[in-house]
Order: sequence, then structure tokens, then C-alpha cells
Amino acid sequence: MERLHACATHAMTVDERKARLELLFRQYSSRVLDYAHSRGMSWAESEDVVAEVYLVCWRRLDDVPSDALPWLFGVARKVVANRHRSRRRRDALRERAEQNLPGLSQDVPRGGGDAVLLAALHQLSERDQEILLLVGWDDLSHEEVARVLGCKPRAVRVRLFRAKGRLLKHMEHIRTYREVGEEISTGKLGAS
Repeated sequence: MERLHACATHAMTVDERKARLELLFRQYSSRVLDYAHSRGMSWAESEDVVAEVYLVCWRRLDDVPSDALPWLFGVARKVVANRHRSRRRRDALRERAEQNLPGLSQDVPRGGGDAVLLAALHQLSERDQEILLLVGWDDLSHEEVARVLGCKPRAVRVRLFRAKGRLLKHMEHIRTYREVGEEISTGKLGAS
């Protein structure tokens, strides 16, 4: 521990910085991993949290006190909170998309629905993606979208209607391909 404190009191060379970071990683990374997991992160997410924490640690190595574990937990706490916020935003997006883009909720199949929606969205033009995301993700009104796009609200309604139609069409194609694929894999295709 004295070596850590000694490094923090003078400007470190790159080699000293690397050595200190490696030491901190060896000493505390498993504790940071356990911390993240105990806060509701999966093991894979917890590993990502550890990576983010040590990236912050590298960037702010001069700020890391000799008693580093509480400092590392403080960083991990913020990283975990950010990840929980991102998860809540993603869930809220799904709800807003269902509310603001009527017709999608019944067309998005349960189980893998997000994948179908995202795959269909990616098949659209950038123009269609933009309007759907401004309404469904950013929760903007037609008037606000019109200001963003530099057009009239009526044009927004027309573009949105057409973009939703193309999105639903792509979703139907994806679902059809999935169903046929499942029938082929289970041997049900042509069995009737």
C-alpha cells in the first residue's frame, strides 16, 4: 500500500502508471465485479462495469487514493446507476413506441419482438428511421418534429403514416421468414 501512496504523491511515468493500474486491477477487480453483480447486473454486465471502472481509473489515476477500494466502488456505483438508467430508458422507449406508433404493439410478437422491431427498423431508409425515432424514441409532437425536419406538421403526419406502414410490412416479412424457418426446423412444413 505504501508503494501506491508513493506513486500518487509525484508525477508518474507511463510505466509507473501501468504498474499501478495493474496492481489495482489484481487487488480489486474481483471485488468490483462482485459489487456490480450484487447490484442487479448479470455476470456479463458486471464484467463490462469492471472494464468501465478501470477505464475511469486509468484516466483519473492521479486522483485514486492509497485506499483505493472505496474510490473504485464509488466509480462502480455511478457506472451501475448509468446502466440501470439506460435499461429504464430502453424499456420506456418500448412503451412510448407502442403508445406513439399505434399498431406496433399487436404486430410485435412476444419473445424476440424487440429483435423483429429493430431488424425491421434497420431495413428502412434513414429518412423513415429518423421520423419514427423522433416520434417513438424522442417522444416529440408532430409540430416539434416539423421544426426539427424543417417541414409542416401535415407533412410529418403523412411521412409518419408511410414510414409506419413500411415498418409494419418489414416486420411482417421478418415474422413470416421466422415462422417458415421454424416450420422447416421442426419438420412441420408440408406435413399437413
